[in-house]
Amino acid sequence: MTSFAKFVKFLTKYVTVWVILCAILAYFFPAPFKPYGGSISYCLGIIMLGMGLSMTPNDFKLIFSRPKDVIIGVATLYIFMPLVGLGIGTVLGLSPMLIVGFVLLGCCPTGTTSNVMTLLAKGDKALSVTISSISTIIAPILMPAMLLFYVNQYVSIDTIGLFLSIVKIVIIPIVLGLLIHKIFKKQLPVILQVMPLCTVLAILGIILVVVALNVERLQTVAGMAALALALYTLIGLIIGYGVSKLLRMPPAKGKAMTFVVGVQNTALAVTLGVTYFDPLAAIPAAIGVVWTTVFCSFVASVWGNRTPDPQQENINS
Repeated sequence: MTSFAKFVKFLTKYVTVWVILCAILAYFFPAPFKPYGGSISYCLGIIMLGMGLSMTPNDFKLIFSRPKDVIIGVATLYIFMPLVGLGIGTVLGLSPMLIVGFVLLGCCPTGTTSNVMTLLAKGDKALSVTISSISTIIAPILMPAMLLFYVNQYVSIDTIGLFLSIVKIVIIPIVLGLLIHKIFKKQLPVILQVMPLCTVLAILGIILVVVALNVERLQTVAGMAALALALYTLIGLIIGYGVSKLLRMPPAKGKAMTFVVGVQNTALAVTLGVTYFDPLAAIPAAIGVVWTTVFCSFVASVWGNRTPDPQQENINS
């Protein structure tokens, strides 16, 4: 392994640490980062490009071979999570713009980190990958419609603008990544080696800017927003797992369902919150970048460690 590869591996392994450090830096020294609010959408584009580069036609095969599982996962996500966001914000008496932020997060597709969590938990990764891919592709249609339905009483919704922005910063980079994956096969190993570094830097860039733009607000709402986000994540995981148990899915599918519902695209929620609503609406997702990664990684690791390895079971039997 080259020195560069070791550096990238080290950086990605401890990405949560860098996120926390960047949040602290931006909180105490916000001035250098405030002027870069317009760069957030480009950072998300880089993240989505990385998603496109990692996708293959196999990621969509399950929609034809196991359509029921995929539809259940996507439907559970988009039906329940906006309601969870709205319910938590209302019950806790959050400000209207924070409620908008939680509903916005609830309307987002499954985050790609759900695939990592499912893998750690020894779940059905193929199902997780397919659900995250399908939920992302249909996001430009569903997200503006759901936001118009749920939060139009709090803020005006530019549905056309949202649709075009999601296409521009999500769908186009993913398609571009798929094309690069297909056209530049010889160069792909080098590209895939560099892309994780770009993705991590993009995530850190988003955190630096969002925290810097919200320093004053965070001083008054951080505690309540963090509590609400912790409840939101926990309820999302419970709903995903509960639906799988209700439908008597096998354990591997249940693990995938748990994380595809409980882990969402926080970077997209941050970007749209800052661009179309108010920096305050980006706070739930900004906190979620850290909390979801830490908490869900812990849950996935414990779950995976308690699950016997199938190969080892065959050896012992």
